[in-house]
This record gives sequence, structure tokens and C-alpha cells, in this order.
Amino acid sequence: MIKQLTDQSGILLTDITYIPLNHTWCYLASVYNPVTRRVIAYQLNTQMTKELATNVITQVMAQAVKPQIIHSDMGSQYTSDLFKNTLSKYGIKHSYSRKGQPGDNARIESFHSILKREYVNFQDFKTIHEAIAGIDNYIRWYNSDRISLVA
Repeated sequence: MIKQLTDQSGILLTDITYIPLNHTWCYLASVYNPVTRRVIAYQLNTQMTKELATNVITQVMAQAVKPQIIHSDMGSQYTSDLFKNTLSKYGIKHSYSRKGQPGDNARIESFHSILKREYVNFQDFKTIHEAIAGIDNYIRWYNSDRISLVA
């Protein structure tokens, strides 16, 4: 749905990525604004659940941001009734990436890649609290100080 649009205002992207945590994983759900190139909501958890995916949408709505469309992949968290009902409650349309086409959600995939390449790969998080604090600091820096080379 979103690939055909030239004006991406009103569209937000969401995805979940894996973060290494003490010989296991934690999961970062985030919402990215492709126009401002900022992460506007995120949450880490030790489980990848539909609640994790939904919580970041609730964070967005608490900021009085009113997207018209949320774009995600077709992961089970995003196809769940809980996620669909949350979007419906707020009057938000849902756009999905085509199956097996992560490029459809390239901007948030790119953010997650940058996060790992610039920060996560150099960390050794022992606890979820360390991961939360570190990711929180990185995202604040990314949103406010990091130079974007994209015009």
C-alpha cells in the first residue's frame, strides 16, 4: 500500500528486532516516522508478543500523534486480533509488507541495522535493564544528534 505513495506524511512504520542479551535474546519493538526520520515509540521485552507490538502503538497514540496508516511486516504479532483491534480503535489503517519482502519496510529495517551496527554489536548486555538503558540512550542520541546523510 505505501510503496505507491509519494507523500508519506501520516504513515508510520513498525517492526520488531532481536537484541542479544546474556546468551539469549530480548526484543525491540519500535515505531519509526519516515518523514522526520525519528523513532517515536519503542519498547524492549524478553518475549516477542502481540502485546509488545501493540504497546508501542499505544505509546504513539498517547503522544497525540494521529497516523493514518501503520505499516508492518506480516509477523504473527501484527496479524493478531489484539493488534488489528487496537488499530481499529484508533481509526488507523494497516498496510503490510509483501510476504518475504523486507524491503517494503526498508526504512525501519535500516534503522534497526544502524542501531546494531553502531551500538548493539559493541555491547554485552547482562540484564534487560542494561539493554533498556543502553537502547534508550542510543535512540535519544539517534533522534537528536546523529547526522542523517539522507536528503
